[in-house]
Amino acid sequence: MANYEHGVDQGVLYIPGKPGEPWNGLTSIDENSTDVDDLVRYIDGVKTHYRRRVNSFSGTIEAYTYPDSFYDNILTQKRAPSFGLSYRVMNEDNYKIHLVYNISISPPGISRKQFESDTFKWDFTTKPVVIPGAKMSAHLIIDSSKAYPWTVKDLEDILYGSDSQSSQLPSPQEVLDIFEINSILRVIDNGDGTATISGPDEVIQMINTTTYKISWPSVVQIDPVTYTISSL
Repeated sequence: MANYEHGVDQGVLYIPGKPGEPWNGLTSIDENSTDVDDLVRYIDGVKTHYRRRVNSFSGTIEAYTYPDSFYDNILTQKRAPSFGLSYRVMNEDNYKIHLVYNISISPPGISRKQFESDTFKWDFTTKPVVIPGAKMSAHLIIDSSKAYPWTVKDLEDILYGSDSQSSQLPSPQEVLDIFEINSILRVIDNGDGTATISGPDEVIQMINTTTYKISWPSVVQIDPVTYTISSL
């Protein structure tokens, strides 16, 4: 049975150069999940060109209220800077943390409903950022059911702040660094055709002085004599 998702909470607004600010009035974020679209050109009814075009992540933010810095730095500025946002979506057993970068909004609108408080709505678009080892994107999702609990804790300390640091939105590279540091099996490319691999004894077993065996999900067999291995 499919695992359902519901609600949105733990919203945090990230204005460039400022600590993250909780967005307590956040009620919904409608996501446009289309990552690519088809660009087709015709001449006299004959298809002459076709390619897949990458779209930016976009959607709609809805809220009953908004942080002070959102009003001061975004809504009242003629040339408002782009900003970042994180939010959490619950599912049946765990949750997913969404990180969104380089958000630009359209002028706000108001949804009026009888017997309900009015809400604000902003359509938004994004500008993709570099994701190491993957295609550019403005949207990262961290699934707590797949990540190690201690890794999620370290990430949340950065997103929400802790006793030793203020809230901030880490770059995609910084997110990957958090996962790398917290991995059980670590693979470091030495840059000279060799790699250093470290992990628990039950994961890495020496067969003889020149041969060892690694038993871990990140070891993937390509052919009988070739494998790929990564930190996990």
